[in-house]
Amino acid sequence: MKILDQGTSRRSILAGGVIAVLALMARPILKTTEAQTVATIQAVPVAQVPTDPEDAFWSKAQPARIPLLPQSIVLPRIEDAGAKSVTVRAMYDDERIALRVDWEDPERDVDLGTLLQYRDAVAIQFPENPSQITPSFMMGQQGSGVTIYHWKSDWQFSRLHDVDEAYPNMYGDWYPFSEVEAGEMPESTDYITAGRKEFLTAAAAGNAIADPEVQEKTGPVQKVRAEGFGSIEPEEVQDAAGKGAWGEGRWRIVISLPRIQSKFRFEEKATVPMALAVWDGSRDERNGQKAFSNWHDLRLGTAPEISLTTGLRKVPISGGALAGFLGGIGGLALAAIAAVIGLRMQRSRREPPE
Repeated sequence: MKILDQGTSRRSILAGGVIAVLALMARPILKTTEAQTVATIQAVPVAQVPTDPEDAFWSKAQPARIPLLPQSIVLPRIEDAGAKSVTVRAMYDDERIALRVDWEDPERDVDLGTLLQYRDAVAIQFPENPSQITPSFMMGQQGSGVTIYHWKSDWQFSRLHDVDEAYPNMYGDWYPFSEVEAGEMPESTDYITAGRKEFLTAAAAGNAIADPEVQEKTGPVQKVRAEGFGSIEPEEVQDAAGKGAWGEGRWRIVISLPRIQSKFRFEEKATVPMALAVWDGSRDERNGQKAFSNWHDLRLGTAPEISLTTGLRKVPISGGALAGFLGGIGGLALAAIAAVIGLRMQRSRREPPE
C-alpha cells in the first residue's frame, strides 16, 4: 500500500473541511426554506359564514399554522417580531369568504389616544389579479398590485379614545371652533360635526386615520391596495366586515370579504396566494415594522389544488428533514465521505496504470 505524501493529505483534509463548512452553512438556508414551506388554508363551504370570532362553528374549519418572520428586509426593519406564527381558519358561502386569524399576544394594545402607544393589528393580502404572474409578497410591485384587508384594533375598540379618557382628571382648557364650553375637552367628532373641521387638518384632508366618522363608516377592517412599498391607498369601495376578540393572551380576529373582487372571483376548486402580517403594539411595531409571511395557498373546497396562476397542482417544498440531516451527524458524515473520495482520487492520479 502506498503512503500519500504530505501535500496530498493536506489537500484531502482541506477538501473535507470545506465540505463540512458548506454543510453547516447550508443549515440556516434550509431552515429558512422550512419556515417558508407552503401551507394550504383550506376554506370549507357553509350556508353562511360566521362573523363572530368566538362562534363555536369555527371549530369545524381545518386550522392552518402559518409561520411568520420579522420584517428585516427594508427600513424600518426589526430583528425580532412579537408574533411568531398565526393559525388561520377559513369558510365561504355563496357571497363571502371569512377567515379567522389567531395568534398569541400577552398584551391587548388598542389605544392610540396617548403618546408612544401603538395598536395591535393584522392584515391579509392577495394578488389583485391572481390570473397574472404572482406579484412580490412584499406588497406587490409596480404594474402588479395586491389587495389588502387590514384589521386595526383601535378602529374597533378605541375609535374615540383620547387624552381625556387616558387622564380623566386633567383640566380642559378652551378649544376655540370646537363648539364646546371652556373647561371641557372636545372630542374629534365635535370639530367635524359642530365645529370647524379644518382645525383637524388630517381629517379635513380626507385622511381616514384621523377621521372617526370615516372609521365608523368603514368598520375595523379597511380595504387598501398597493403596488410596492409606500404605495398604499384606500379603495373607494369598502366591502369588508370584521371583529376581534382578545382573551387568555390570544387574539382571535375575523375578516370577511366578498368573493367577487375588482378583477377576479374566488372560485371553488381554485387556489389563490395569500400572505399575512401582524403588528404587536406593545413592542412598538407599526408601519413596516411587523411580522409577515410569504405567499401561502387559500383553497376553496376539497377539490384538487389548482393554481389560478399556473393551472398546475402545487406541491409544498420542505427542507426540514434535509436541514436536520446536514446540520447534525449527517453533515459530519458527508464531510468524512468527501474526504475519502478525495483521497481515492489523489491515489488514482498517482498510481500508474497496470
